[in-house]
Amino acid sequence: MIPKLYGILGKPVGHSISPAFHSRAFALKGIPGVYCAWEKQEEELPDFFHAVRTLPIAGVSVTIPYKHKVVPFSDELTDRARLTGAVNTIFRRDGRLTGGNTDVDGLLMPLARRAGPMPREALILGAGGAARAVLAGLTELGLPLVAVTARDKGKAEELIAAFTRAKEASRRCPELPGKDRAGHASSAALPANAPVYRALAWEKRIEALVDMEAPLVINATPLGMQGAFEGQNPLPEEAFALCARRPQRPPGDARDDTIRPVFFDLVYAPRETRFLAAARARGFECIDGLAFFAAQAVGQFKAWTGKEFALHDAEQILEALPER
Repeated sequence: MIPKLYGILGKPVGHSISPAFHSRAFALKGIPGVYCAWEKQEEELPDFFHAVRTLPIAGVSVTIPYKHKVVPFSDELTDRARLTGAVNTIFRRDGRLTGGNTDVDGLLMPLARRAGPMPREALILGAGGAARAVLAGLTELGLPLVAVTARDKGKAEELIAAFTRAKEASRRCPELPGKDRAGHASSAALPANAPVYRALAWEKRIEALVDMEAPLVINATPLGMQGAFEGQNPLPEEAFALCARRPQRPPGDARDDTIRPVFFDLVYAPRETRFLAAARARGFECIDGLAFFAAQAVGQFKAWTGKEFALHDAEQILEALPER
C-alpha cells in the first residue's frame, strides 16, 4: 500500500512535535503514512492547497499563524470549526476538503477523564484563538457561567460577541448534521441553555476568581511558554492563596464543597509552568498542556484515519520524545 501524506502547515514549524508524534502513532497503528513539516509564507497558501487537492495528501495539521487564514481553502467546515472561526485540522470527507477544529478535543478529553465533579463556573485567561476553542468546549459542557478576561477588555468582549454570533448561525444552518468523521456532535447537540458569558477587565480577574464556586481556570495566554514568556504567570501568587482560602459561607449557602478548583494550562513547553506549579502547591487539581496537545492530536488522528487512539497512549508517546 502506498503511504499517504500528512503534515503540519504553519510558520514556523521547526519547533513542532507533531511530526514526531504522528509518525510514531502511524507506526503503532500500522498505518502507512508519512508526516511532513510544511513551512509556508502566506502568499504560498493557494499553491499549497492546489497541491493538497492533487497529491495524495490525506490530512493537514494547521498551526500559527494560519488557523484562520486556511478557512477559505476548505470546501466545508465542521460545526466546531465554524464556532471557533478557526481550522487546525483538514481531512477529506466524500472527496471534499473539510476544515475541523480538534483544539476543542484538547480541552474536553482531559476534562472528561477526571474522577471528580465538574466545576460549574470557568475563568478563561486570554482572548485569542485558543480562548475561542476553549469557549466552544465549555459551551458543549454546559457550564452555567464562563468569564473571559484579557489585558484588553475589548478583546474579551469581541471574542464573546463573535462566538455568540457563530453559535446562533450554526444552530440555524447546520452544515454537517449528526456527527462528522471525527465523531463530533453537530451544533444541534449543544445544550439548550447557553452559559452566561461575561467579559472581565484583566485587573478584576482575582476578584472574579475568589467569587467563583470552585472554578475551572484555563490559561489560554502564552504566558509561561518556553522562550520570551517563560517563567511568567497569568495570575499573581496571591490569587492562588485567596482561592485556597474560601470565604466564610453565609447561612443557607447551597454551594457544593465537594467540587474542587481545577487549573488547566494550554502551554506544554515547559510542562510544569509557574501557573501550574503555584496551583499544585495549594493542592488544586492541575491539567497540563501536554494533555491538551495529546488530545487535539488524537482528534486529528481519528479525523484522518477513522481509527481511535487512546489519550493515555498519546501521552506516553509524547513523554518518550526527547526534550526540545
